Amino acid sequence: MLMSKIGFIGCMEISWHCLKKIAELAKKHGDELEIVFNLEEEKGLKYSSYIDFSSLQKDFNFNLIHVSKVSEPENLEILKNSKLDILFIIGWHQIVPQIVLDSSKIKLGIHSSLLPKDRGSSPINWQIIRGESQGGVTLFHLTAGVDAGNIVDQESYAITETDNVATVYEKATLSSLNLLEKNWNNIHLSNLKSVIQDENEITVNKQRRPDDGLIDWSKSSKDCYNWIRAQTSPYPGAFTFYKNKKIYLWKSKITNHNFTNPGQIIEIGERIIVSTGDGSIELLSLQVEDEPICSPNLFSKSYNLEKNSFFNNI
Repeated sequence: MLMSKIGFIGCMEISWHCLKKIAELAKKHGDELEIVFNLEEEKGLKYSSYIDFSSLQKDFNFNLIHVSKVSEPENLEILKNSKLDILFIIGWHQIVPQIVLDSSKIKLGIHSSLLPKDRGSSPINWQIIRGESQGGVTLFHLTAGVDAGNIVDQESYAITETDNVATVYEKATLSSLNLLEKNWNNIHLSNLKSVIQDENEITVNKQRRPDDGLIDWSKSSKDCYNWIRAQTSPYPGAFTFYKNKKIYLWKSKITNHNFTNPGQIIEIGERIIVSTGDGSIELLSLQVEDEPICSPNLFSKSYNLEKNSFFNNI
């Protein structure tokens, strides 16, 4: 009976779900999940969606190794000795060098966009920031280039105006599991499609940092709304400042109030309404840094919010 030896590298929530599905499919098809690398907790907790794989290790009894870098010599030796047929790298925190890819016959990744669009960092965040109505995931062959390998399969989904980064992340995870199930027989047989990406369609996203979450109130109400929902929990969050305090904005909606000056607070109390570049938005969930999350009413009362004062960028 044909058996594929499989390795996995990952550390995010989507990684956990994909690893669980891979372990189940491998067991069903007689494949062997040989080795799994997870990021060590001390480093992992610096990332929004980090998750440990220990619970899966108990269920599926694979060899689990926690590392800071998979390319360290002792890890390369483990990979070499594992003689892998398939290596999955899904939701890892850093670019993996060619020497790691060379440890397996076939190298597969999943990216949360319809490649060649949205190569690079934070595709879901950028899709929502841009107000796009379609997202998707791509199963593809890994190469040294960032998200540049040939495509195995793709699945698309709708991004609605009420979605946020958490709900779209779930859609991406579900589609990733669908792709693994749909393509597992060919993965098992090491007989996968390999479609070259169209170079004329390539777009590349820049890497996002937590400090990039500062909201620009001079943008349109739609842009401000998209900015907030694109960066809400579990991500670091969009933010502004009020009386030198950093304020995280977790949820909002567009309103039809007449606008004044961008960033001006035109209503307080049960509703906090802020003027934008072309209208206004209502803030539904706010938080002063390192303090409790508040409703508008509680925030207004606890922080003595003043009508006609301003949220600003300093």
